[in-house]
Amino acid sequence: MEEDHTESFKDGSDLCQQLMDRYANSAAPQHRHLLATAAALRSNIATESLPLTPPAYFAAAISTLDAAEALDPVALSALVSFMAIALPLVPPGGIAASKSHKASEILVAVLAREGEELGAACMRAMVKCLGVLIGFCDLEDWDGIKFGFEALLKFSICKRPKVRRCAQEAMEKVFKSIKASTVTNEASKLVLSELKSCSALALKLSASRTFDGCKEDKVLNHLEVLHLMNLINLIAPYLSTKMILRVLSEVHKLFSFMSSELARHALKTIEAIFEAFRIKNIVLEKEDIVVSLTSFVYLRDKNSLDTVILASKLLGVAMDLLYNGQSSLWIKNLPPVCRSVIGLLNFEGNTASQASNILKDVLKHHISHLSVLMGTDQTFIDGSLERVKADAIESTCAVFEDALSSTDGIPNEHVLSVISVLFLELGTN
Repeated sequence: MEEDHTESFKDGSDLCQQLMDRYANSAAPQHRHLLATAAALRSNIATESLPLTPPAYFAAAISTLDAAEALDPVALSALVSFMAIALPLVPPGGIAASKSHKASEILVAVLAREGEELGAACMRAMVKCLGVLIGFCDLEDWDGIKFGFEALLKFSICKRPKVRRCAQEAMEKVFKSIKASTVTNEASKLVLSELKSCSALALKLSASRTFDGCKEDKVLNHLEVLHLMNLINLIAPYLSTKMILRVLSEVHKLFSFMSSELARHALKTIEAIFEAFRIKNIVLEKEDIVVSLTSFVYLRDKNSLDTVILASKLLGVAMDLLYNGQSSLWIKNLPPVCRSVIGLLNFEGNTASQASNILKDVLKHHISHLSVLMGTDQTFIDGSLERVKADAIESTCAVFEDALSSTDGIPNEHVLSVISVLFLELGTN
């Protein structure tokens, strides 16, 4: 009955009557059951002389669910479908935080009791309700939302696509709504804990020699961690600064494992985390991920071309993040970064063009900060920052000199355009 969850209903008129007006002439069994459920709930509300409002309808529905020791699948589906329609119509503050918490407990208990016997649409409706209920809790009270949050996190890696997507969207809304830094940190900590658990299992399964070599089997065993990385792609901007650094470290482990499927997803998640770093003005304090990305691009023959290009783009972003935080690290890594990407300039099609743009951006952002040293008669003490900068300039120039020397005939336009930028940036100062 999924279509019922997304269609618009008005919160100012009787919901049961709206459903009757819409589905009275429908012969679909799910609509008949939905109307019967709505009518029964309206009768209960009227018996108690309560107004026929969305909060009253939801309260009646959740009470019915709580009181029933067991419902047949058809009745359960109709009831939770009605709840998923009524709950979003409840105005802000329409459900007390304590009652919202209790309703979440009831839903989670039913989900645990029914388990895999639940249909996907029914499970999705209940997960949707969980997400909405958290919004009625005190979002500055972690203990008050922890229970519902943990349940949503669990369903964010569910094997059922529509259920999983619903949970992930709800998680994103919850993170957006949280304003208290302590609550954000606790929520982020739970995500990190789940990531560590899923990562450990994925890496263990990947390394196991019990596989028969079937790629599909290996991918299936990685699904939970892949789903979790998809969630992180959505919530990265809202994770706490402390925890997002640790999340990046965990994702880096997955990327470094060099499983093609893990690497592809890890790169997308690293991209989302880097964007969050940019928004939150977080700097990279370690070079390890730059070293891994450099190696990945350099060993391009062992990796798919689209992931190599993405890794190259992320190298440029990582260099900027290093520059903002640890100057000696970005200087040290400039030559190897250029060396890893420059080989792509001789590829055909759009690959060379993309690599050219990446390299030109790296040179524009970083060479001019070093080139002030060129053309001087200064001598530098070994180990000094000035010496490191001078060595970086020399090594970077040597990278391009080697590229020219190894070219048969005239270098292509992409090589020449990058070298032109190098000359321009060297002459900036």
